[in-house]
Amino acid sequence: MRRLTPLLVSIAVVSAACAGSDSAEPATDDSVAPVTEPAPATDQPPTDPPATDPPATDPPATDPPATDPPATDPPATDPPVTEAPAEELAAFTPIGDGPYAVGVQTITITDVERDRPLTVDVTFPLAEGATGEPQRYTFITGDYYESPRAVAATADQISPDGPFPLVVYTHGSGGLRYIHSDYTETIASHGYVVVAADHTGNTAVDQFLEQQDDGATIAYNRPRDVQVVIDEMFNPESLETVGFVASVDPEKIAVTGHSLGGYATYAVASGMSNAAGTVEADPRIDALIPLAPALGSGDPDTSLLTDEQLAQVDVPTLVMVGTDDTSTPPSPNVDRAVEFTQSSPLYRVELVAAEHQSFTDVCDYLEFFPTLENPTQAVLDTIEESAAEGCSEGDMPIERVKDITNTFAVSFLDSIFRDGEMVTDDNTEIPDDVIFAAK
Repeated sequence: MRRLTPLLVSIAVVSAACAGSDSAEPATDDSVAPVTEPAPATDQPPTDPPATDPPATDPPATDPPATDPPATDPPATDPPVTEAPAEELAAFTPIGDGPYAVGVQTITITDVERDRPLTVDVTFPLAEGATGEPQRYTFITGDYYESPRAVAATADQISPDGPFPLVVYTHGSGGLRYIHSDYTETIASHGYVVVAADHTGNTAVDQFLEQQDDGATIAYNRPRDVQVVIDEMFNPESLETVGFVASVDPEKIAVTGHSLGGYATYAVASGMSNAAGTVEADPRIDALIPLAPALGSGDPDTSLLTDEQLAQVDVPTLVMVGTDDTSTPPSPNVDRAVEFTQSSPLYRVELVAAEHQSFTDVCDYLEFFPTLENPTQAVLDTIEESAAEGCSEGDMPIERVKDITNTFAVSFLDSIFRDGEMVTDDNTEIPDDVIFAAK
């Protein structure tokens, strides 16, 4: 929930410095006989004159003079060319909740190779009629945020309409698995199973207890955690996930994440390597939705992903960011991603006047936590500090952020995994508070 520390990433804020006709001659006639004088008289007996053909008396054959009027082109009278009226674009309409009620179950997934247990929330579409108590996202201090939508549930309550596409969410540095629950719950309500792990060593709890891992370890663990979560969600021998295995589709997998989770979103598709280890690009990934990703300037010594690594990403991508983000500003972070990745399609959505924490539930925490009985002051202080980057006067209102983020995300996922249509400027009147580009 806080800004990235220099230990994790050095992000250079770079200002964008982020085509006539031929006519025939009249015919002449040379067939008229010449005139000859008569022969002189002689004493010879008369003889019959030789038979001669009478002179031709037909008048000379002559072609009549051409009397056709000269050919002239008619004046140009073609009607003016008119273009067909442009097809009217649909109005931008927030997508809202989907057809499913939403359940949440917390489980533990363990990577034996790294001896690394991960606390994971599985957010999923509920079977019709399934109920439960409101889901409480609880902090180490005992404070909690109560979901206005989801209920606590178990795998046996999942809708039988599956298998559903799987979406893996990865939180920002110093965040938690449920830091953007409005987003993950909305996606689940539209028929997706969303899994989100606490990245141990880089959570709010680790930050609170001052026991964060070093930067190289964090950068390695995050994309590896995503891969392990995917592995276990399709592992029928796992006691923790076996109830979900039949309800998720192994051919339909997306990854989405915020800030350092945005880095992890790209890294699981590109591959990465540092002093802590190597993660190979995961061929199972079908789509990416990075939110305000932390990538850096491209300097090989400080950037989380190099230009060459980003160029390995070729899966469909929707990247979203706030124009006023100062923690991971669009330039250079999103600019580099758009320039170097080979994704097709690739959509870029900028929310005007949104900031870094606009892509979290911090603004909701700011309203909810004071309603708790004796909330922990340290938690309140942290929330208020983080809320400055998204809940301040002049920022895009958080309900508007939710509408835009959720609408673009769900329409993108539906366009990849179903027969849905992505919201673009070809079919929708993009609102003035959104900057949209497609590549």
